[in-house]
Amino acid sequence: INPKVGQKILGSVAAAQSQQQRNLNVQEHVSYKLLNDGNIATPKFGVASSAQEARDIATKLNTNNLVLKAQVLAGGRGKGAFKNGFKGGVRVVNDPKEAEEVASKMINQLLVTKQTGAAGRICKKVMVAERKFPRREFYFAVMMERAFNGPVVIASSQGGVNIEEVAAENPDAIIYEPIDIKKGLTNEQALKVVKKVGLDDKHANDTVQMLQNMYKLFVEKDALLIEINPYAEDAMQGCKYFV
Repeated sequence: INPKVGQKILGSVAAAQSQQQRNLNVQEHVSYKLLNDGNIATPKFGVASSAQEARDIATKLNTNNLVLKAQVLAGGRGKGAFKNGFKGGVRVVNDPKEAEEVASKMINQLLVTKQTGAAGRICKKVMVAERKFPRREFYFAVMMERAFNGPVVIASSQGGVNIEEVAAENPDAIIYEPIDIKKGLTNEQALKVVKKVGLDDKHANDTVQMLQNMYKLFVEKDALLIEINPYAEDAMQGCKYFV
């Protein structure tokens, strides 16, 4: 595909992201649930409205690798700061007691990020999730695109970063696979994408199934864009892949 066309398409990804945020207001935990309902694996998680709930969820998750994420509709949460002086809307914690302590400083507090403005936004809930340790990160998306007269799978071996930047700096790293909307995404197409991004044979079948589930969710929800960034290999759990 012509690099300029590719950059235009990836610009449309950013526009679709903004449109989704404006129109649907989907918080992170809602996205996780949608993916889980579509049989796409995510880290185990729970949503807490109080510090005690955060502790209970952390206890249930039964791991010392945890992360708490303020559920605020704004980018830059990790580098944000609460008006009570607490730093960071995304914090790593090691046990239920620490989860409770951190949640108490987040819930019902105003978080200020680069996108909220000086007023900040209230954090009503926190997501308590398993912490993952990604080794390799990939990018996958299904998008409705006029340039292809229908849906297209977009993929890259360079996940975990802004896909528009990848397209600008290394357009050959982006793969486009148009989908015949009457036939849907075939296993052959999905496998071709998986091979092109460099996933090994050991994980090919699981990733083909993930792409099939992703396309099915895209159709069922009548979506403009479903994006997974990153789709990553977990260095700590038998090299399994997760969203």
